[in-house]
Amino acid sequence: MPLVNIIRQRIVVISLIFLTAFGIRLLVWNNKRAEAGQVQTRVTQNYKHLAGLIKTNGLGSLFDASSTTSDPDLLGHPPGYSLLLTVVYRIFGESDSAIQRVQIFCDSLCAVIILLVAAELLTFDVGTIAGFLAAVSPQFSWNSILLLPDTLAALPILIAVYLLARAWKRPSWLPLFVAGACIGVSCWLRANGLLLAPFLTLLLLFIFPRGLGIRRVKLALALLAGFLLILAPLTIRNAVVFGHFIPVSLGAGQTLLEGIGDYDEAARFGVPNTDLGIMQQEAEAHHRPDYAATLFGPDAIQRDRERLRRGFAIIRAHPFWFLSVVVRRAADMWRLERVPLISNQRLSAGWTRYPNAIVRAVQRLFITAVMLPLVLAGLLILIWRRQFAVLAILVAVPFYYSCTQSILHTEYRYVLTLHYFLFVIAAVAIRQIGSWGAERLHSRRTQPSRNGVSTTSR
Repeated sequence: MPLVNIIRQRIVVISLIFLTAFGIRLLVWNNKRAEAGQVQTRVTQNYKHLAGLIKTNGLGSLFDASSTTSDPDLLGHPPGYSLLLTVVYRIFGESDSAIQRVQIFCDSLCAVIILLVAAELLTFDVGTIAGFLAAVSPQFSWNSILLLPDTLAALPILIAVYLLARAWKRPSWLPLFVAGACIGVSCWLRANGLLLAPFLTLLLLFIFPRGLGIRRVKLALALLAGFLLILAPLTIRNAVVFGHFIPVSLGAGQTLLEGIGDYDEAARFGVPNTDLGIMQQEAEAHHRPDYAATLFGPDAIQRDRERLRRGFAIIRAHPFWFLSVVVRRAADMWRLERVPLISNQRLSAGWTRYPNAIVRAVQRLFITAVMLPLVLAGLLILIWRRQFAVLAILVAVPFYYSCTQSILHTEYRYVLTLHYFLFVIAAVAIRQIGSWGAERLHSRRTQPSRNGVSTTSR
């Protein structure tokens, strides 16, 4: 087939995947927007509050220790999402629908990027399957309409892995530098990817051909340099305004304790597993009623570091119990979240009842019992083919989140990004199953019949 035709076909496929993802997310948004607005309302209001302060006080107020924009109680999250809210509100007006549409657009791009990742590392067929899985997945479509930065933070990480895959095949420092910068952008939205750039830097040292010599190190460091360049302004701002080294935001101590509390079913350690519980406990322990009003607020940095010390003390005293917690939590990350599907109650309302019914039927297949066996089969196929470098790139992000986030309290949205790569691995199995099925069907059609005449000649 001529190259021009191949390119045209691939553009059509890519466009179809984007439009499928975008259309499904619009249907989910239309059906579930009221329900989505009730999720994590306190966190959402925190983001909106900071966006309002930035709009009122100006961007420079982020570097002003005396400004209300630099309230320590707002240190629980990076300011990137609030900055985005400020821009979106200025362009489209202050409405939840505006930011949700931006998120829907970006999340639809994620389905395209994961296609490109799979096509770069494997084949375009596998990429097409992975792209459609991401486009249809109820986990992604639901999270894309929440007023939270989790799906937005996934997009730059996916772009980073795509650039890394290209640089692995055609070594160059520029795509790696941009990949590192993309991870830095993700950290401005969510802090979960803070150690991903150093992790991928080490990975590159192992997957690049040894024949590159010292150039391997330079290429790997290009990724780290891009990451540090983007992250540095945020870290410097925190040091200038708060007088402490805070790479992105506070919250590690809080999530460490809550993660311990999640699995301490017998309440042996007396650790709450909610923000409110921690706040009330600290207020009583320090005889500071004002501590009960905010998670950070007064003495924000000291409080979070005290939480870290308390959590590490429990871990040192019970290392094997905590190891079991880490293993269980890491395993749970590979499960698919049970998310609200398009409601049956609205299937009879208007022209959307038919697409709603189709989307709901397809999305019901996205459960762990279906997808996890495909992922495991895909892993075995890649190992059997000895595609170890490809496998290393595909499992790098899932492995990173499984190792780092399993130490802390975890919600599905925190590790949403890893499932894009699991879908690629599942797509390998689906493509192989399809290939085996096609071969068997072809074999049956062409095998000789009993009278010596092939079935295809009848």
